[in-house]
Amino acid sequence: MKNSRADQIISYMKNNKNTASVNELCAALNVSDMTIRRDLKILEDEKRVLRHHGGATLVQAAPSQFNANSFDSRLHENQELKLALGAAAASYLRSLSTRPNCNSIFIASGTTMVCIATQMSFPLHNTTLVTDNLHVSQILANNPEYTVITIGGQVMLPSLNIVGYVAENMIKSYRYDYAFIGAASIDENGIVYNYNIIEAGTFSAVLESTRHLIVVADSTKFNKRSFFQLFELQKGNTLITDSGIPKEIYKTLTEKGVKIIIAPNI
Repeated sequence: MKNSRADQIISYMKNNKNTASVNELCAALNVSDMTIRRDLKILEDEKRVLRHHGGATLVQAAPSQFNANSFDSRLHENQELKLALGAAAASYLRSLSTRPNCNSIFIASGTTMVCIATQMSFPLHNTTLVTDNLHVSQILANNPEYTVITIGGQVMLPSLNIVGYVAENMIKSYRYDYAFIGAASIDENGIVYNYNIIEAGTFSAVLESTRHLIVVADSTKFNKRSFFQLFELQKGNTLITDSGIPKEIYKTLTEKGVKIIIAPNI
């Protein structure tokens, strides 16, 4: 890729809220779809952009710690699945935000949540976004039209999750119409697990404070157990996953009344 075209792509994205679709870049640079996709792959390998379904977002739109080795490694693990889930979850969030009873949406911590945030370029007229993760909050705050509240408390490195007593009480002080959370693992009965007990308090606070819960987890998380058990998926919950979800678990959850959205893989 010519350096001049790479610079043009980065410049275009900086002038368009740090994101751009493949179609927009094709029109702006007068090159083919295949050329732009190849350019974006090179820029992603150079850790200058994060590709998602239909386009890309500047990595610099996130905080400097975004490139911390361990977080960056997790972000790129099963990346295509996470990006597909992020696109599906962002689309679902957009549809929810148009409902008259949607005033607040919580977006939790985790690499999949970052993938959701990078793909939110649509307007939110009457919806406040709340998050307990600094990566997510800074990405969202790049859109000046969004109202974003970041939970306060103890910061965990390198994930930049906000945890502890102050965070838990601040989360509980709000009420959320919808909350998007990730999962460390989900067992065969639909029980959702978290990685550690330190973050479990904030997840529990979210569960107590939301009207509708949406779990976003790729198929590699199923039929596994992690350290801390959070809750069991049930009627009224929504699960966003990919087509790799085991058939037995899909059947179990649908029989319980869980709404399941299958994201198309990239």
